[in-house]
Amino acid sequence: MSESSSPDTTRPARHSWWWVLSTYFAEGLPYSVVHYVANVLFTELKASLQLVGMTALFHLPWNLKFLWGPYVDEYGTKRGWLVATEIALAVALGLLALVTRSPYPLAAASAGFIAVAFLSATHDIAVDGYYLEALDTHEQSRYVGLRAMAYRAAMLLVAGPLLVVIAEIGWAWGFVVCMAPMAGLAVVHQRALPRVETSRQPMQRLLTPAAALRAAAISATLAGFIAVVRSTEGRAAIDTVRRRAPGAVAMLERLGWSGVIVLLLLTVLVVLVLMRRQLLDRVTASDSFYARAFASFLAQPYVERILLFVVAFRAGESHLISMRYPFFDSVGMTLKQYGYANGTFGMAAALVGAWGGGYIISRQGLRGWIWPFVLAQNILNLLYAWLASSVDAGQPVSFELMAGVITLESFGAGLGTAVFMVYLMRCCDPAHRAAHMAILTALMSVSFTLSGVLSGFLAEALGFAGYFVFTFAIALPGMAIIPWLPNLDEPEPPASPA
Repeated sequence: MSESSSPDTTRPARHSWWWVLSTYFAEGLPYSVVHYVANVLFTELKASLQLVGMTALFHLPWNLKFLWGPYVDEYGTKRGWLVATEIALAVALGLLALVTRSPYPLAAASAGFIAVAFLSATHDIAVDGYYLEALDTHEQSRYVGLRAMAYRAAMLLVAGPLLVVIAEIGWAWGFVVCMAPMAGLAVVHQRALPRVETSRQPMQRLLTPAAALRAAAISATLAGFIAVVRSTEGRAAIDTVRRRAPGAVAMLERLGWSGVIVLLLLTVLVVLVLMRRQLLDRVTASDSFYARAFASFLAQPYVERILLFVVAFRAGESHLISMRYPFFDSVGMTLKQYGYANGTFGMAAALVGAWGGGYIISRQGLRGWIWPFVLAQNILNLLYAWLASSVDAGQPVSFELMAGVITLESFGAGLGTAVFMVYLMRCCDPAHRAAHMAILTALMSVSFTLSGVLSGFLAEALGFAGYFVFTFAIALPGMAIIPWLPNLDEPEPPASPA
């Protein structure tokens, strides 16, 4: 897809609201299909509980997207990647409509969701990079709430009305319903999205025989690994390990593949940070754009503090979200009541918090408001501990009270979202915006995945009251880093041309 070599810099910033809404709605739609629809479809296809749980693996492209983020910066433009991935997503969602007619529906569904997940993660990189390219720092803060509103609106539509539509008209037409807005948005964005950058290298250079060979080698390696694991010798080797280290194997089986991979990623991250000086020395003279993108990120002052904050910031919220509905279900709240409380009052409060928080930060700065907003995000978790303690004491808990707690906590979470998004944008080098944002959001996603994997075990061990106290306690390390964080002060405005 060709892109103009002359970016349009004349469009006033006040017209940016429409594409912020449309691009982030397009970002939230396929993400929500993978994360809300996949396990429902597998359940409807009579998959085993273990296989339904394995749908968590579809989240891995978001954990790993930093690996191909530099390519979005280097080849073509973010606008071009954005439109191309939206077209591909529309096709992939359309192909998912054929899943239930396949003689092997589970395998076909797995392939379809993996394709949608990979394309969606790449689309995320392009959208976030385009947002950073098209808006100055003031506008980036101003529109944080708007982008959160659009993203959450897509999530709400998929998690609620779409499932109702699927129940009425079937899975095939349900995926067609998903495909239609994605295709429409691709057309709109191709025709009307402002051109705000020039490409460093043409997209065609990415499609070289060498790149194809590398992709084929990676695919062959993965296929070989799967074949070995599934072979008689591979299963015998796994059984041997299980006999010799039953405790370790039992823990890994409890965590599941997604949890194991997340732990490995966190280990690799720690090693990279510890060895960053040696790595920087090696890549300083490198001509590789890929190496430069990672090197420039690791070269930031106080990068260890940035990484610790990003990984730890949403630990409390992530644990809370994972066990929120199981808690309400245990005290008699119906799914319809929960959907009503969370999808109306809770969603509205989260949107108001994110939009209002972003607006306040854009007017008065991040440093002065980071503490009130972060405290609002985390302290309100204790309201759930209070509810759970009341239930344990035999006190009645009304629907109105539970809905009020959801609303207050969602408002605090919205304020925390505003802080986090503004801070992430300030940690991105203008020369590598898409790559750096991909690294940061992937780290955030890794933390979220690990929290989800561990949450059920912790809630079972601690009870809901103790677990919700834990969700506040696990947020304290991220809060403790705040006094030593870089990038809290407002960036200097660019010098005006003479």
